[in-house]
Amino acid sequence: MTRLICIGLLLLAAGTAPALAQSGYDTTEQIWIDFNPAYFIHHDLKIFGDVGARWEVGEDGWWRLVVRPSFRTKLAGRFHFAFGLGNFFTFNQVIADRWEFRPFQGLDFNWPRGKVPLHHYFRLEERYDFNTSTWEAKSSLRGRYKLSMSYRFAARKPDRFWQAFASAEAFATLTGEQGQMREQSRLSLGVDRSLTHDIHLRFELTWQTEGVFYDPDRTTSNLYFRFRFIKKWGKSQSLRKETSS
Repeated sequence: MTRLICIGLLLLAAGTAPALAQSGYDTTEQIWIDFNPAYFIHHDLKIFGDVGARWEVGEDGWWRLVVRPSFRTKLAGRFHFAFGLGNFFTFNQVIADRWEFRPFQGLDFNWPRGKVPLHHYFRLEERYDFNTSTWEAKSSLRGRYKLSMSYRFAARKPDRFWQAFASAEAFATLTGEQGQMREQSRLSLGVDRSLTHDIHLRFELTWQTEGVFYDPDRTTSNLYFRFRFIKKWGKSQSLRKETSS
């Protein structure tokens, strides 16, 4: 059963890319590679982040470096609060390079709980997009909401399992002028493999658009393949209770 589910997800990922590319829509492909470290100071407090590279496939494509240190702590009940400082360095072929500085604040919780809980994540992002040739900046405030679910299976040991997951995310610019990247919605499928209680490997396939409602005549879409290496340190009890984010 484990092999069948994983093979099915990989076949879906392999089949979706050429189908979208040949559909006549304005679709580009991207590859993302991330290292996601997390250090647990104690069970309800952790420092985590993203370090990675992303690039757009094509002659005129861009590539991007990402460094995003973050902090997460538990609030009352089932709620958690997170904040961080995102740094996105984009190297372009046909326009000036960009540096986007993106502080964010977020609130997440699980509801309803159960065998397959739903995870809700709300974020506010202050975006400062700098043209590195002139150092002129565009600033904006953006809201994000992500709904996700996951299911663990084939657990031979408490810390050795496979996990399938899916998510949908919406973006809304509340005020200001957007920079180079203008995401509006995302749909993702993925599979996660825990090698030990503190090391995970994850693959994600995401379809992203620059419009909340997809219109093939007006909307630009992106298909990206994301490979993530997740490593956790700190209290071993916390690591067992915490799922990869």
